[in-house]
Amino acid sequence: MSFHSRRGDRTGRVRASLGQLRHPPEFRVPPPFLDTGQAAWVTAVLDDVRTATAATTEEPAADGAQGADASTLLAAATGLWRAQRKLNQRAGDLPAADLRQVRRYLQTGRQALADGGLEIQEHDGDPFDPGQSLEVLAFQDEPGLTREVVLETLRPSVYYRGERIQMGQVVVGRPAPGATHGT
Repeated sequence: MSFHSRRGDRTGRVRASLGQLRHPPEFRVPPPFLDTGQAAWVTAVLDDVRTATAATTEEPAADGAQGADASTLLAAATGLWRAQRKLNQRAGDLPAADLRQVRRYLQTGRQALADGGLEIQEHDGDPFDPGQSLEVLAFQDEPGLTREVVLETLRPSVYYRGERIQMGQVVVGRPAPGATHGT
Protein backbone atom coordinates (compact mmCIF):
# COMPACT_ATOMS: atom_id res chain seq x y z
CA MET A 1 0.00 0.00 0.00
CA SER A 2 1.47 3.35 -0.99
CA PHE A 3 1.74 6.42 1.20
CA HIS A 4 -0.92 8.27 -0.81
CA SER A 5 -3.48 5.46 -0.59
CA ARG A 6 -3.00 5.22 3.20
CA ARG A 7 -3.30 8.98 3.47
CA GLY A 8 -6.45 8.93 1.34
CA ASP A 9 -7.91 6.18 3.54
CA ARG A 10 -7.29 8.23 6.68
CA THR A 11 -8.67 11.37 5.05
CA GLY A 12 -11.82 9.47 4.07
CA ARG A 13 -12.33 8.24 7.62
CA VAL A 14 -11.84 11.74 9.04
CA ARG A 15 -14.30 13.19 6.52
CA ALA A 16 -16.84 10.49 7.36
CA SER A 17 -16.48 11.19 11.09
CA LEU A 18 -16.75 14.94 10.65
CA GLY A 19 -19.65 14.51 8.23
CA GLN A 20 -21.62 12.84 10.99
CA LEU A 21 -21.47 16.07 13.01
CA ARG A 22 -23.70 17.78 10.44
CA HIS A 23 -26.62 15.63 11.56
CA PRO A 24 -28.54 15.71 14.85
CA PRO A 25 -27.20 13.14 17.38
CA GLU A 26 -30.19 10.81 16.96
CA PHE A 27 -29.43 10.43 13.21
CA ARG A 28 -25.67 9.89 13.48
CA VAL A 29 -24.29 6.49 12.50
CA PRO A 30 -22.37 4.96 15.43
CA PRO A 31 -18.82 3.69 14.93
CA PRO A 32 -18.43 -0.05 14.22
CA PHE A 33 -19.10 -2.33 17.20
CA LEU A 34 -15.87 -4.30 16.68
CA ASP A 35 -12.44 -3.04 15.70
CA THR A 36 -10.63 -4.81 12.86
CA GLY A 37 -8.70 -7.16 15.17
CA GLN A 38 -11.85 -8.25 16.98
CA ALA A 39 -13.72 -8.69 13.70
CA ALA A 40 -10.89 -10.86 12.36
CA TRP A 41 -10.97 -13.01 15.52
CA VAL A 42 -14.75 -13.47 15.28
CA THR A 43 -14.39 -14.43 11.61
CA ALA A 44 -11.68 -17.00 12.47
CA VAL A 45 -13.80 -18.54 15.24
CA LEU A 46 -16.85 -18.70 12.97
CA ASP A 47 -14.72 -20.35 10.27
CA ASP A 48 -13.56 -22.94 12.84
CA VAL A 49 -17.19 -23.58 13.82
CA ARG A 50 -18.24 -23.92 10.15
CA THR A 51 -15.38 -26.33 9.50
CA ALA A 52 -16.22 -28.42 12.58
CA THR A 53 -19.92 -28.42 11.71
CA ALA A 54 -19.23 -29.44 8.11
CA ALA A 55 -16.92 -32.24 9.28
CA THR A 56 -19.55 -33.64 11.65
CA THR A 57 -22.34 -33.53 9.08
CA GLU A 58 -20.22 -35.38 6.51
CA GLU A 59 -18.55 -37.85 8.90
CA PRO A 60 -20.03 -38.14 12.40
CA ALA A 61 -17.26 -38.04 15.00
CA ALA A 62 -17.04 -40.83 17.53
CA ASP A 63 -17.09 -38.48 20.50
CA GLY A 64 -19.51 -35.90 19.06
CA ALA A 65 -17.41 -33.00 20.38
CA GLN A 66 -16.55 -31.68 16.91
CA GLY A 67 -19.98 -30.13 16.39
CA ALA A 68 -20.35 -28.66 19.87
CA ASP A 69 -21.12 -24.96 19.88
CA ALA A 70 -19.66 -22.35 22.22
CA SER A 71 -22.58 -22.37 24.67
CA THR A 72 -22.33 -26.15 25.03
CA LEU A 73 -18.59 -25.93 25.70
CA LEU A 74 -19.12 -23.11 28.20
CA ALA A 75 -21.78 -25.14 30.01
CA ALA A 76 -19.46 -28.17 30.12
CA ALA A 77 -16.50 -26.13 31.36
CA THR A 78 -18.54 -24.36 34.04
CA GLY A 79 -20.17 -27.65 35.09
CA LEU A 80 -16.79 -29.37 35.47
CA TRP A 81 -15.49 -26.43 37.48
CA ARG A 82 -18.53 -26.47 39.80
CA ALA A 83 -18.31 -30.25 40.26
CA GLN A 84 -14.64 -30.03 41.16
CA ARG A 85 -15.32 -27.18 43.58
CA LYS A 86 -18.19 -29.08 45.25
CA LEU A 87 -16.04 -32.19 45.46
CA ASN A 88 -13.26 -30.24 47.18
CA GLN A 89 -15.77 -28.84 49.71
CA ARG A 90 -17.22 -32.29 50.55
CA ALA A 91 -14.03 -34.35 50.33
CA GLY A 92 -14.53 -35.80 53.82
CA ASP A 93 -17.90 -37.37 52.92
CA LEU A 94 -16.48 -39.81 50.34
CA PRO A 95 -14.20 -42.83 50.79
CA ALA A 96 -10.61 -42.03 49.75
CA ALA A 97 -10.62 -44.41 46.77
CA ASP A 98 -13.86 -42.95 45.36
CA LEU A 99 -12.57 -39.42 45.94
CA ARG A 100 -9.37 -40.11 43.97
CA GLN A 101 -11.32 -41.69 41.12
CA VAL A 102 -13.80 -38.81 40.82
CA ARG A 103 -10.99 -36.25 40.96
CA ARG A 104 -9.19 -38.16 38.20
CA TYR A 105 -12.34 -38.08 36.02
CA LEU A 106 -12.77 -34.36 36.56
CA GLN A 107 -9.11 -33.65 35.87
CA THR A 108 -9.27 -35.72 32.67
CA GLY A 109 -12.32 -33.72 31.52
CA ARG A 110 -10.64 -30.40 32.24
CA GLN A 111 -7.46 -31.53 30.51
CA ALA A 112 -9.45 -32.56 27.42
CA LEU A 113 -11.01 -29.11 27.29
CA ALA A 114 -7.58 -27.49 27.79
CA ASP A 115 -6.13 -29.59 24.96
CA GLY A 116 -8.94 -28.28 22.77
CA GLY A 117 -8.02 -24.69 23.61
CA LEU A 118 -10.54 -24.05 26.41
CA GLU A 119 -9.05 -22.77 29.69
CA ILE A 120 -11.02 -22.37 32.93
CA GLN A 121 -9.69 -19.74 35.34
CA GLU A 122 -10.74 -19.47 38.97
CA HIS A 123 -10.02 -16.24 40.84
CA ASP A 124 -10.29 -17.19 44.55
CA GLY A 125 -7.61 -15.43 46.60
CA ASP A 126 -6.34 -13.30 43.70
CA PRO A 127 -5.69 -9.61 44.37
CA PHE A 128 -8.48 -7.52 42.84
CA ASP A 129 -7.98 -4.42 40.74
CA PRO A 130 -10.95 -2.39 39.48
CA GLY A 131 -9.51 -2.51 35.95
CA GLN A 132 -9.75 -6.29 35.79
CA SER A 133 -12.20 -7.85 33.41
CA LEU A 134 -14.38 -9.44 36.09
CA GLU A 135 -18.02 -8.97 36.99
CA VAL A 136 -18.17 -8.10 40.69
CA LEU A 137 -21.49 -9.24 42.15
CA ALA A 138 -20.80 -7.98 45.68
CA PHE A 139 -18.21 -6.25 47.84
CA GLN A 140 -17.75 -7.43 51.44
CA ASP A 141 -15.90 -5.64 54.22
CA GLU A 142 -13.36 -8.03 55.77
CA PRO A 143 -11.45 -6.90 58.88
CA GLY A 144 -8.23 -8.85 58.20
CA LEU A 145 -7.59 -7.56 54.66
CA THR A 146 -5.12 -4.85 53.69
CA ARG A 147 -6.24 -4.67 50.04
CA GLU A 148 -9.11 -5.84 47.85
CA VAL A 149 -9.04 -9.61 47.24
CA VAL A 150 -11.38 -12.00 45.42
CA LEU A 151 -13.09 -13.97 48.20
CA GLU A 152 -15.17 -16.27 46.04
CA THR A 153 -15.54 -17.11 42.37
CA LEU A 154 -19.19 -17.72 41.51
CA ARG A 155 -18.56 -18.32 37.81
CA PRO A 156 -15.08 -18.83 36.34
CA SER A 157 -13.57 -16.89 33.47
CA VAL A 158 -13.29 -19.11 30.41
CA TYR A 159 -10.83 -18.55 27.57
CA TYR A 160 -10.81 -20.18 24.14
CA ARG A 161 -7.41 -20.08 22.45
CA GLY A 162 -6.39 -17.13 24.62
CA GLU A 163 -9.53 -15.04 24.04
CA ARG A 164 -12.06 -14.60 26.86
CA ILE A 165 -15.46 -16.07 25.99
CA GLN A 166 -16.99 -15.92 29.48
CA MET A 167 -16.39 -13.19 32.06
CA GLY A 168 -15.91 -14.44 35.61
CA GLN A 169 -18.32 -13.45 38.38
CA VAL A 170 -16.77 -12.84 41.79
CA VAL A 171 -17.33 -11.59 45.33
CA VAL A 172 -14.60 -9.16 46.39
CA GLY A 173 -13.44 -8.57 49.94
CA ARG A 174 -12.15 -5.15 50.88
CA PRO A 175 -10.50 -3.84 54.05
CA ALA A 176 -12.99 -2.92 56.75
CA PRO A 177 -13.52 0.87 57.01
CA GLY A 178 -12.09 0.99 60.55
CA ALA A 179 -8.83 -0.66 59.47
CA THR A 180 -8.05 1.95 56.80
CA HIS A 181 -8.75 5.00 59.00
CA GLY A 182 -6.74 3.74 61.99
CA THR A 183 -9.67 3.60 64.41
